[in-house]
Amino acid sequence: MIRSTRTWQAVALTAVAGLALSACGTTDTDGGSDADGGDCNFKIAAMGALSGANASIVIPSVDGAELALDQWDNDECDVTLQRFDTEGDPAKATPVATQIAGDDNFIGVIGGAFSGETRATKTIYQDGGVPMISQSATATDLTQDDPVEVFHRLVPYDDYQGAAIGKYLLDEVGASKVFVVDNSEAYGEPLADRVEETLGDAMVQRDKTEVGQTDFAPTISKMESAQPDAIFYGGYIAEAAPLLKQIRDAGIDAPFVGGDGLYGADFGKAVGDAGEGAVVMCPCAPIEADSTFAADFEEKFGGAPGAYAAEGYDAMNVFLAALDDGARTREDVLAFVNDYTGDGLSKSIAFDENGDVPADQVSYWAYKNEGGTLTPEVEVKPEG
Repeated sequence: MIRSTRTWQAVALTAVAGLALSACGTTDTDGGSDADGGDCNFKIAAMGALSGANASIVIPSVDGAELALDQWDNDECDVTLQRFDTEGDPAKATPVATQIAGDDNFIGVIGGAFSGETRATKTIYQDGGVPMISQSATATDLTQDDPVEVFHRLVPYDDYQGAAIGKYLLDEVGASKVFVVDNSEAYGEPLADRVEETLGDAMVQRDKTEVGQTDFAPTISKMESAQPDAIFYGGYIAEAAPLLKQIRDAGIDAPFVGGDGLYGADFGKAVGDAGEGAVVMCPCAPIEADSTFAADFEEKFGGAPGAYAAEGYDAMNVFLAALDDGARTREDVLAFVNDYTGDGLSKSIAFDENGDVPADQVSYWAYKNEGGTLTPEVEVKPEG
């Protein structure tokens, strides 16, 4: 889809009035402004799992966005960051998106954080003309199969990630009998498909689990029969933790590798001793411990930057740059974001015609769980 600056008029949705009474756990920053209609008085939404087992994948990125807003130097504009907790659930994200799209004071959305909620809401934002910049939604189809003009993301899509994971398993682990498991969900299943494609004959067996599952005995039994020399799991921490514990309890010691859905600060705690040495692949480059960003983040939030903190910081700064440039409508902001280029904290930022990271900016890192901390091990450039 070729991008343009076509005007998208915000739609008035009748469900908004009721939703405004239950703002889904919103939190205002920067003084709690209600964006009362001044020349540059706006709100930016951050939508994602801010509670629950997978919150550690999302909260650092929203904190990063808040830090960027705090550091913004603009005397003409008053901007509020408003947090919406969707728990990563598409059904809960949909009314949130309806509320945001129906409020003209919102001129941008950071998110969705997860692919499923993004798939469920991007047409709502498209109809409302609300520009989106996702810090972490990686499903390939969001841009390659069903693109919308308002959606952009700062991470490459899962065709790249699956290829990088497959390359890591083959080249770094040296695996020849990989057992591939996915969570039958919008993120995990297509990611595992791409891993399988990359592995070819090196995949020994494929199995599926479900979101919310806690007993993985059938999958464990298949692993015991297959005797893999590596295991890949496509899904999120909530299911990965009990799965990995049950794998180790069964005496299966094959290396365990997961996608970026496991890249959360609490991964080590969730998996415990069973997760020692487990590897998580992420399109997020390590943040230098002595960087100004890391120091500022720790001072404000009391801990080191976590998953996608840099991407959240960059997403907010793109929106703020639009306001610095004089954008005062959703249409203006969208046109600015579509054409944006600049150096960000996470990478050199630009968006192709579908809103994706340009191919020359695609890179992944393998993070190894060492003593409960995800430590960068090696950079992997996907092939093909």
